[in-house]
Amino acid sequence: MPRIQQLRNKVEELYRARHFARDGWADWMWERHVMVVASHAEKLAERYGANVDLAVAGALLHDIADAVMGRQNPGHKAESERMARELLQECGFSEEETRIVADDAIRFHSCHEEKPQSLEGKILATADALAHLKTSFYDYGIQAMRERGESSEQIGQWVSEKIERDFYKKIAFEEVREKAKVDYERIKDLLLKL
Repeated sequence: MPRIQQLRNKVEELYRARHFARDGWADWMWERHVMVVASHAEKLAERYGANVDLAVAGALLHDIADAVMGRQNPGHKAESERMARELLQECGFSEEETRIVADDAIRFHSCHEEKPQSLEGKILATADALAHLKTSFYDYGIQAMRERGESSEQIGQWVSEKIERDFYKKIAFEEVREKAKVDYERIKDLLLKL
């Protein structure tokens, strides 16, 4: 079995185990986010000449700790990186490949303070942003925040900050950003209705 299929199977198994400490939306994330990010990453890697296995591996693993713990856990990011390294090694990825995926692509895919430097990392950040912009991610996030009792101001701030980062910081390719502009504008309109 190809190593990327082996990795996909292991990741799916972790999500399907429904660990007691994970958030309730982990199933939604697996089916409607992680797999969408992986699909975008594969297409982008082929288009821009990146290593497809590394780009897809990063997509499958970019928030892997979601399978076993909630995002509010302060160790979530470190656990995602640890789990990613372990799973990559189990599936036959080299130390250098593991470094690119875990220490660059996954670590910096959110583009908060630093951006990924590898082509595969830039592809992961872009694919993650596209998955946010082109699916019901924001609608789902807003609904979940309302159910938790968060105010319209809190929701508006989250959407405003996240969409700007998704569109301006995470998308690494100008032609991709241009194609995503209509989705960005749709979500900005949604923000005005909050």
